[in-house]
Amino acid sequence: MTTLRHAGWILLPVLFAVFPLFSLFQQNETDIELGVLWPPLWLCIAGGAAVYGLLLAVFKRPAKASVLASFVVFWFLYYEPVAGRVSGTGWWSFAWWTAAFALASAAVGRTRLDLGTVTVILGAGALVLVAGPLARISIYQANHPGVSVSDPRLWPDRLAPPAVVDRSRLPDLYFLIPDDYARLDVLRRYFHYADTAFVQALTDRGFVVSQQARSPYSDSESNIAAALNMAYLDGLPRILGARSQDVRPVRRLIADSRAARLLESIGYQYVHLDTDGVTFPVNNPRVSAAAVPDSLENLWLQKTVLRMFGRPIGFDQHATDARFRDSVRSGFSQLEKIAGEPGPKFVVFHTLLPHDPYVFGSNGHAATFPYHSDAALGSNRGMPYYLDQLRFLNGKLLSAVDAIREHGKRPTVIVIESDEGFQADPETFGEAAMQQMRVKGLEALYLPGHPKAGTPQPPNTVNTLRFVLNQYLGTHYPLLPSHSYPELDYPYQFEEMRVTP
Repeated sequence: MTTLRHAGWILLPVLFAVFPLFSLFQQNETDIELGVLWPPLWLCIAGGAAVYGLLLAVFKRPAKASVLASFVVFWFLYYEPVAGRVSGTGWWSFAWWTAAFALASAAVGRTRLDLGTVTVILGAGALVLVAGPLARISIYQANHPGVSVSDPRLWPDRLAPPAVVDRSRLPDLYFLIPDDYARLDVLRRYFHYADTAFVQALTDRGFVVSQQARSPYSDSESNIAAALNMAYLDGLPRILGARSQDVRPVRRLIADSRAARLLESIGYQYVHLDTDGVTFPVNNPRVSAAAVPDSLENLWLQKTVLRMFGRPIGFDQHATDARFRDSVRSGFSQLEKIAGEPGPKFVVFHTLLPHDPYVFGSNGHAATFPYHSDAALGSNRGMPYYLDQLRFLNGKLLSAVDAIREHGKRPTVIVIESDEGFQADPETFGEAAMQQMRVKGLEALYLPGHPKAGTPQPPNTVNTLRFVLNQYLGTHYPLLPSHSYPELDYPYQFEEMRVTP
């Protein structure tokens, strides 16, 4: 009985600690894998237990330590959900929130009353809080099993592995994916910006830039998955249902793709890099989840009292932006170092730039977007910040291209292909224009030894890797008809749109 009581006293602050995390995960479970939950969950459990243990050592009374530990957890983790709704999350709110916590803690700390009944009441409340999201998470996971790239229902065709005789002549393949990089004509028409310096720099290095490239879908993950699997994603609605909201399988098809498997079968090393976490089903192993703008860990910690403080431990806007800048610079540094490693290599590199958050100026200096609505990002207010970030990205891409070509140990193929075009605000540009802009992105190919190869025809990014492998590995993959689908009410609601030239 004593052991059970001690377990209950420890469990009380732990339950209060895990509830905000469970609630946040459950609200986003259609987008993120269960594996993302484990690191912050263990942190909650360890943190709640550690606070209880510390207070037990101070007060020597388990019930009192349990109540006080719950207060500490509540003060730390419930700041934005409670204080933020009452009076916002400025320093005045933080002051009264902390003062209320201190007064309540002092009252409990000084009392000589038996707090056993209080712990029972608090424990019952904590169990009720946790039971709801935990049950919904469990039911969702049970009803939505995973989808593997090897599932034959996904793909209408079977791609034969390349027949390679001399592996020493295989080129390194680099697939560089900037996020939301608009096509040249879109930049000219809507931004009144000619990207001529960047295009000329690419041309001088031997790249061919497509003037008509478009993507099959209107979201990053679907386009990258289609490109890396060299096929449309029509199999997903057949397997999951056309009204499924479960987009987790798309990221699985990025991390483990048909292209990667085909190339690995002939001796390629698959190198998967990202400056954030868009292309990883769980967490990017090379980037802290705290640096990824929309990761579960980042969103969770921004709701705590840490949102009031800067680096190194804080999560105010300046701190989160600085972490993201560091991850971008680190990602490009890793990309440039990969070039010197032995091959053959298939390198897939994604960077969120020039997509928001807008944190870089044109020369790489820190920038801060002064507006707080999503609509502003894709409106006339956001466009100058987008262009500044695009100019900065251009320099990083050219630097990476130069490093890859200089340090590569074998012939090198480089594809620079945005996952999609600019995410325009429909109220600013109109729904039709927004849909057109969304599927028109940058595509540039460096194909040494094939000066007359041109670009894929039809000019759809679903065909790029089919086209490249046909040029270099002796495959004969047919290029697919060009289709594009706007973003509708459901992620797998594929209704073809007419794309203007």
